Parts: sequence; structure tokens; C-alpha cells
Amino acid sequence: MKQKRWCGMTAKMGTTLSGVFSIIVTHLYLIFEQKHLEDGNCTAISPQDHRGLRNMLSHFIICWSFRIIIFQCFITMIISFLLLYSVYAQIYRGLVIYIAWIFIYETVNLAIQILINDFSIEEVRFVRWSGLVCRTFLHGFWMFFVFNYMRIIYKSQKQGNIICYNRRMSVSSAESPRRKSKIISFVHHL
Repeated sequence: MKQKRWCGMTAKMGTTLSGVFSIIVTHLYLIFEQKHLEDGNCTAISPQDHRGLRNMLSHFIICWSFRIIIFQCFITMIISFLLLYSVYAQIYRGLVIYIAWIFIYETVNLAIQILINDFSIEEVRFVRWSGLVCRTFLHGFWMFFVFNYMRIIYKSQKQGNIICYNRRMSVSSAESPRRKSKIISFVHHL
């Protein structure tokens, strides 16, 4: 059966490239943010700014943004390797986990970007926003392949379970004649 191709790639190849893309982009994102967030932005906020729950949450995210990004990147790397293993082993649950995590990952990155936007210079702000937008669109592009491959794996496993179904013989039915083992047949001919 000939597999469908989108942009010259099969769903399996696109899913594999999605995992590789996530690993590379996460590594590059971490390198960029290390340069600009490692010092922390807590000194730029006055103590009067953290009144109220929303301001306290904003202050927490701003002060811990680099640590949050490191944690997210670590989890993303693990889940990207899980995606690559899931493609190899044809486990659709790994693909579901990847899709859910990338959605969470980009949502948290958007929130961090909005909150730390005022604390960076204009050039860095532009690079961050353009990086976020490009990465989000490309993750969306690769999700198409991941979703299609997940659907293919799910359908094949569902059909495989039906094909492998063995009907049990009833205990009350007559005994079926036993077959001779090939080894026994071979021994008698010698």
C-alpha cells in the first residue's frame, strides 16, 4: 500500500523530523535565553509592584523565568526523545503526550514572553517575538504529521487486535484430533 505524502514526506518521516526539530529548536532557545535571562530581572521590579495575586504571580514568573525555561527545555528534550522512540516502536500514546506537551510548552513560553517583554531591550524583544512566532508556526506544521501518524498507528493497532483475535473452543464441544508434531514425524522417517 502506497503511503500518502505531504510536502514530499510520509507521516512517519514528518513525525521523526518533528522530534528532531523540537530537539534542535529547544537547544537553540535555551542558548539564546541563557544569554539574556541568566542574570534575572528581579532587580528591575520595585517592591510596591507585587501587591495583589496577579502581580505576585507576574513577579514570580519574571524572577524565575530562566529556571522555568530550563525546566521546560529539559522536559521538552525528554518528550522529544520519547516521540522518536514512539515512532520507532509505533506507540501512539507517546505521540499524544508530545502533542499535549508542545501545546503547554508554547503557551507557557507565550506567557513568559508577555511578562518579561518590558524588561528587555528592543532588539532582544524583536528576536524573542520573531523566534516565538516562527517556532509556534513550525510546531503547528509538524503537528500535522504527528497527528496523521498517530492516527495511522492507532488504526493499525486497532485492526491488529481484531485480526489476532482467537476464538476459544467450547469445553463441551467434541475434542479436536491432535496433530502430530513435526519432530515426531521426522523421527519416524529415520
